[in-house]
Amino acid sequence: MILKMLAPTMDFREASRAVLEHLQSTTGLALWMITRTEDEAWIILDRSDPNDVYPVDSGDMIQWSDSFCQHMIEGTAPQIARHAQQIPLFAGSTISQKLAIGAYAGVPILDRDGELFGTLCGIDPEIQPEAFEEHLPLIQLLARMLGGYLSMELQLQSMQRKSDRSSLHQMVDPTTSFFNREGWSRLIQRERERANRLGRPSNVLRVEIKLTVQTNLSEVVSAIKDEFGSEHLIGHIATDQFEILLEDHEMSLVIERGRSIQDRLASRGIASDYNAFNLKVVETATA
Repeated sequence: MILKMLAPTMDFREASRAVLEHLQSTTGLALWMITRTEDEAWIILDRSDPNDVYPVDSGDMIQWSDSFCQHMIEGTAPQIARHAQQIPLFAGSTISQKLAIGAYAGVPILDRDGELFGTLCGIDPEIQPEAFEEHLPLIQLLARMLGGYLSMELQLQSMQRKSDRSSLHQMVDPTTSFFNREGWSRLIQRERERANRLGRPSNVLRVEIKLTVQTNLSEVVSAIKDEFGSEHLIGHIATDQFEILLEDHEMSLVIERGRSIQDRLASRGIASDYNAFNLKVVETATA
């Protein structure tokens, strides 16, 4: 029994679950969450709220500007507040109009490059005793540990992508040197599994060429290579369709790259459309 209890956590999601359950049981706050940020969205990856005090669930998306965590990250509000409504920015936030928040704690989770991935945060309807704020050093430590797990997981994903590229090197379209439909399908399935495990969806840009009898495929390939180089995985999934995996781009940047390749193709006399999507959420952003 003791060996099972002390078995090491193996990945970011498992570590996140252990941290949430520990904080929920020791700090007195009703809800603890692991979140990530993407553009203007604040997305709940995991939560611990055994009494269902708050109507939020994993996968819920909140406007980043509505959150307490935005002010915490900007340094204009504290990382922990036993009486959250005494903090003007917290009291005036949109989320305070939707949820009863008496107390708050939140700290950033950083990725391997020191960039903001998301937050470790907790809330409770009740004002907490003065001793509550003594929990902050532990919360900060746990967030740093989660950042370490995250960094290792991201490094592993990078190695796995290189392995995928090598293991599927025969599944390429000889006319473009990009992955063919079968090879790309396998790559995307593996990427989707990784995205679901980490809770950080990878984004894909699909470019559709408006073919005419004058269209020179080599010009299309040249434009795509000029735009994306060799650092991104590219699939030729249909005669007129290409997909590019942009796992390190937020959606706004993916759309920006879509406009860029569209302009690059247009300069060569080639008309195109594009759309952007991620591998965990079905919604698409179209040109």
